[in-house]
Amino acid sequence: MPYQFKTKMEPFARGFLGCDSEILIKRIASGFLLANKETKFTFDDNYLPNAHRGATLVSHDYGTGIDTWGPEYLEELAKKNPEDADDLRRIYRLMKPYMNYEYVKPNLFTPQMKIMEEACWGGGWRGHAVPAFWEVCTLGTDHFRKKVAKYREINKELDKDEFYDALDIMLNAIDVCGERFYDLAKEELTHTDDPEKIEQINNVIRTFDHAPKQPCRDFVEACIVYIMMFTMDGIDSPGHFDQYMYDLWKVTDPAAREKYLYYVWDFFHWTRTWNLCLSGSDENGNDLTNDLTYAILDMIKTYGYNTPNVTLRWHKNTPEKLMQAVYEALSSGSGLPALYNDQVVIPALERLGIPKADAHLYVMNGCNQIDIPGKSHMGLEDGQINIGKAVEFALHNGLSATTGLQVGPKTGDPREFEDFDAFYRAFITQLDFLITMSTEMSNVHQRFDSVATANPLRSLFIEGCIEKALDYKDRGPIYGNGQILAQGIADSADSLAAIKKYVYEEKRFTMDALIDALDKNFEGYDELYDTLKNSELKFGNDIPYVDEIAGDFINHYNTFLLSIETFRGGHFSGGCSPFNGAAKFGMDVAALPNGKKKGESLYADSIGATPGFDTHGPTALINSCLHFDHTLPGSGFILNVKFDKDVFHSAEGAPIFISLWKSYFERGGQMMTTTVVSPDELLDAKIHPENHKDLYVRVGGYCDYFVDISEELQDNVIARTGHCGL
Repeated sequence: MPYQFKTKMEPFARGFLGCDSEILIKRIASGFLLANKETKFTFDDNYLPNAHRGATLVSHDYGTGIDTWGPEYLEELAKKNPEDADDLRRIYRLMKPYMNYEYVKPNLFTPQMKIMEEACWGGGWRGHAVPAFWEVCTLGTDHFRKKVAKYREINKELDKDEFYDALDIMLNAIDVCGERFYDLAKEELTHTDDPEKIEQINNVIRTFDHAPKQPCRDFVEACIVYIMMFTMDGIDSPGHFDQYMYDLWKVTDPAAREKYLYYVWDFFHWTRTWNLCLSGSDENGNDLTNDLTYAILDMIKTYGYNTPNVTLRWHKNTPEKLMQAVYEALSSGSGLPALYNDQVVIPALERLGIPKADAHLYVMNGCNQIDIPGKSHMGLEDGQINIGKAVEFALHNGLSATTGLQVGPKTGDPREFEDFDAFYRAFITQLDFLITMSTEMSNVHQRFDSVATANPLRSLFIEGCIEKALDYKDRGPIYGNGQILAQGIADSADSLAAIKKYVYEEKRFTMDALIDALDKNFEGYDELYDTLKNSELKFGNDIPYVDEIAGDFINHYNTFLLSIETFRGGHFSGGCSPFNGAAKFGMDVAALPNGKKKGESLYADSIGATPGFDTHGPTALINSCLHFDHTLPGSGFILNVKFDKDVFHSAEGAPIFISLWKSYFERGGQMMTTTVVSPDELLDAKIHPENHKDLYVRVGGYCDYFVDISEELQDNVIARTGHCGL
């Protein structure tokens, strides 16, 4: 008989521990059920239901599984609640073996993997997806009960009854949540005489008198149910909101739907929701833009929020009206939306074995990673590689110049290489090693997750899990590809070009002198440093000499990844999304032959130039970036472009920007993000942050307040070239 806790705290853990099954997914579902029965739920200011369980000692996270705030938080809780202290300590002790995240690295990583963090990582973040929560709005939970029963019968020989029991328990937990918000709304109605609040509360009551068991009847009800599901999952990415909400949007009173679109928009902003997708094409090339698409773009323009991160899909039939609306939204200074190219992304997904019909469903997740909504668990993201470290290792025969450890393979003393081809082969060997290590680390995590974590909520709403009787983390979803992101592309290209030109072709410096200068951080080598730092061979200026080098190793990088299988049942692919880590990636690398000194944080923050080194205009920048095959990376291949606010807002701004956007995409570019800001404003914001609290900039694949990012990252953003025209 399970232990009878006296405490009423930690309902998820008590539900988990009180389950009489040893099957993890069933115990987690039982934890959800008790948590949904006992957690103190709330509404936001507009009476949208927030079903997130808040800060608890033990929780379940969509990325890490069962997790904890740690022993310090335990003791803090015990001190505040002395009557519950013994039970809290018991809960922590009994749940600790299931808290998987802290055990992976020390137990499962090889010694080689443990020293790789300065150069690459794999599997440390295991989260983003777009479960089909909208199907609760359009179909109801009773539909899923029938689906679970159907596949329980189909798979009866697999002995998976407890898996299906877990899904039924999770459906009950969803219904309990709706019932509790119904009761809470009834209670709230007795405490207000405000007509607007009464209307909002009554909308909740009429929604939950039949939902979530039965489908929603209009956009208002769908927004209420969707937010409940979205928060129960932990607040991730809404995906293709203007598509799956459109049928209910059409049948709703215009004033009511506009009001609830604002409520949802406000909720997404204040909860720091990840990524919402707009527009695109179907598999026959038909445009998917609708009036909800335009309404959301108006929200961006009107309110100027930097979140949720919005991305828009372009294709050859995208209306000119939509492109103009995008320009107007970007003019608000929010950096939204980011732009994706269907004509490139879809072929990239098809390379991964995703058929065209599903590839056309793609959305973006997290910052900018690409996902198939309701059908996939593709890592998002599975790892990152600092390519500048491959240059560093090739220069030092596999040694790290920052730690002195033998991190990479021994590829030979470069002082003995006869030509650039020999050095380049050593670099590619080091790069392949980093790719191999990152994917191996990722697969270690994937294997571990398949047995150590489970997610009954996502398993209900990601296609393939119910059908195969396999958890979301255990190869259940239809698509299980992986995504490893490249950093420091331009810095590496500039370094390789400098070695080729000045060491091997012009013989201006010997390899011995170059390595000695790098090891001494250029002290005593002023002429060499000035040559490298001020060299014209900088990626992003339409200089084939350096651009072809960049194209060669990045196409190799992305092609090699496609050959490596994921444990989840797919293949890895590449991308570039530094998030907020560009400055750190730069500081992790020793001195490089592009003139970067050890400890400097200036580093490429997208596939474009190292900030400030693209001096030939935006057309030259995109020409350089088109040396990459953008149909190879399947994980979002960001090009960050900064425009001067005065020019962007001028009469010529719209045609200039739209022309650049269309040219880049028509010629094969995958993705572009835009920061519209005044250089003087950025400089003043660094000195007087209190005067610029609402200044947004693009950072990696998302937007953030300039005053909230690190000083090193601020310097990177300031250094980006502010383009003034074509």
